[in-house]
Amino acid sequence: MPIENEAVNAYLNFLRTKGVTQKSLDARVEFLMRLIAGLAAKPYDRVAYAGALNMIMKKTRDQAWHFHMQVAREFYPFWMHDIKAIALLSEQFGAQSAMVEWTPLPTSLKQLSSTLETIAFDEVESVQLEQYLSAMRQQGLSKGLIVVKLRLAKIMLLRLRDAPQKSGAVYRVAVDMTLPLFRLKNSRQVFLTVVREFFQHWITDKSGDTRQLLSA
Repeated sequence: MPIENEAVNAYLNFLRTKGVTQKSLDARVEFLMRLIAGLAAKPYDRVAYAGALNMIMKKTRDQAWHFHMQVAREFYPFWMHDIKAIALLSEQFGAQSAMVEWTPLPTSLKQLSSTLETIAFDEVESVQLEQYLSAMRQQGLSKGLIVVKLRLAKIMLLRLRDAPQKSGAVYRVAVDMTLPLFRLKNSRQVFLTVVREFFQHWITDKSGDTRQLLSA
């Protein structure tokens, strides 16, 4: 049996043990066949995998981004025969899959930019932005770069406003559904840098400590 088929079969058997529906399995297989075709004659490493995935995502409709990225992340350890990573995926799968039902509302960068001009952030959001701003200043970033990155962090807050709860899975959904709005490669890279940096400020609620300091 070809290595590709072994990886796919192992992945599908794993998903069946997790109770994934046949409809979802079929959708995953359709995507994986395209991904594997792009990996033909390529080395088994992260760079080749990312390159093949990128070629597919260029042609992916915005609303399918998260599902395709989720499948690519899940399948990667099976493709690489990484037993430890598969075990970790098995431990986390239930919590992650429970949250993928939610997606932020469809929008565009133009709409998000317009909203930023008028919206007011609440206390918790403001604290998160202040923490991120402080971290960037400590890094000695230029004022222009700070302005750009802070604006991207605000966009993430807008996308996460109606999220059902705070979790890494929810944050990842918002990232996956926002990334395709950035059409230029450089813009996407800056956005991905921001979401990685901003996550720790979003996931940790320190607003209570800040309120105590302000009232002291």
